[in-house]
Amino acid sequence: MPACRTDRTFATMTHFPHRARPSRIFPRSLAGGMLALGLVAAAGPGVGTAHAQQARQVQTRFGTVAIRNDRITWRGHVVHPTLSGNSGLMLAQVLPMGDSDIVLVQSIGGSLCPATYSVMQVSGKKERHTNFFGTCSDTPHASVRGDTLTIRMPSVHNGGTQHTYTYHAGLVSKDGVLLNSQCSKGTCENYFGDD
Repeated sequence: MPACRTDRTFATMTHFPHRARPSRIFPRSLAGGMLALGLVAAAGPGVGTAHAQQARQVQTRFGTVAIRNDRITWRGHVVHPTLSGNSGLMLAQVLPMGDSDIVLVQSIGGSLCPATYSVMQVSGKKERHTNFFGTCSDTPHASVRGDTLTIRMPSVHNGGTQHTYTYHAGLVSKDGVLLNSQCSKGTCENYFGDD
């Protein structure tokens, strides 16, 4: 698999086998930089399928974020509102942002919408996360500058048009327009993408 080069972002991508039906798992993306956010938590080049579980747990400066029984946990406790993925959830590499850490949570989709994302921010005292967002692309590029996370990704449904998402102070904007990043009824659910 090719390596993705990014600045302070996510490193080498590796395909991990999944027990769900193949038609529901990245059907278009197996050949081209699968999950550019990275399914590898603490990995470098050459990571193989033996490390598949690492994508289900990452270590932040403020405790472990993990997937347990299809729920996201931080320091061993299920986060609330709960994050509910489409075909499943995966974690990406940790990005430091000032006095907190960012973990992107990916909802695994199917052929119509391969991926959407939630931003999880943890610090010494608290955790907060957003609802899912994205263009359905599974090839985003993320970076941190100061106290702002920027994620750029192409549109899956509008001819590859590039869109920029920013996460700042708990809120997500797309191309400068504030999105509804709050979760309703105690659950952050996957959706079909905002493109």
